[in-house]
Amino acid sequence: MAERPKEIRKRIKSVSSTKKITKTMELVSTSKMKRAQDRVQAAGPYTAKLDEIISAIAGGGTTLNLPLLEKRESVKKVLILLLTANRGLCGGFNANLIRLCKNTHAEQKAKGRAIRLEVVGKKGNATLKFQGYQIERSIADITDKPSFDDARRIVDPIVKLFTSREIDEVLVVYPHWKSLGAQPPTVKKLLPIEPPAAAAKGGVKSDFIFSPSAADILADLLPRYVTQTMYTMLAMSSAGEQVARRTAMKSATDNASEMITHLTRTLNRARQAMITQEIAEIVGGAAALQK
Repeated sequence: MAERPKEIRKRIKSVSSTKKITKTMELVSTSKMKRAQDRVQAAGPYTAKLDEIISAIAGGGTTLNLPLLEKRESVKKVLILLLTANRGLCGGFNANLIRLCKNTHAEQKAKGRAIRLEVVGKKGNATLKFQGYQIERSIADITDKPSFDDARRIVDPIVKLFTSREIDEVLVVYPHWKSLGAQPPTVKKLLPIEPPAAAAKGGVKSDFIFSPSAADILADLLPRYVTQTMYTMLAMSSAGEQVARRTAMKSATDNASEMITHLTRTLNRARQAMITQEIAEIVGGAAALQK
């Protein structure tokens, strides 16, 4: 049975209201995305300089015996840290990260390793708990503007677990920012730290005299390096979330526009059918009176 014009008008009004909401969310996400992108780009030079210094020291032939650089001969306990968003309406952003985390969890478990799972973000925490995963620590109060304090709050307990040998390796699942159009879910080894390979490639000269010693410099730099790496990943996660939400809301707005166009055409056809029917009834009634 064909819909009546009154019902179609209600649907058009409902879709129009939804379109206003999705358009507003698209604009808000666009604004937040620009600021989040700026934070990612601002973190770049500092991270690059830390990489250069650590690479130079590591390439100098100095034997370094530091806890954060220690590679365990046998990795038996692994910590997996998942970074997700606190909110939805961002397409497959959270789902893709959670899927990669589950795959990583399964791979590590297949190797016979004990796994400690920690989650940043409400979406990842709620989904994994619902699916029966045991989460040792969850943090759900990281805002759209992550800070170094947030990074320290996440990293410091993990560093203590690693240095006390309660875990042997730390893997982070996060959206890696390559460009505005690419933020693929990625697994990165956070600990033990693997010095950048710039020195081996000839990008950094390693002929240095260190004062204080190379070990003292690294002992001070490595905790900063871990915190900076975590901050960069948090910034990438925030930026990726806004890009995904902007894309999802733009798609929803476009779909609403198409639906309104379709419903308007349906309304016009229904109105035309009613007018035609009324004219037919009038003509039929007039013909009956003439007889």
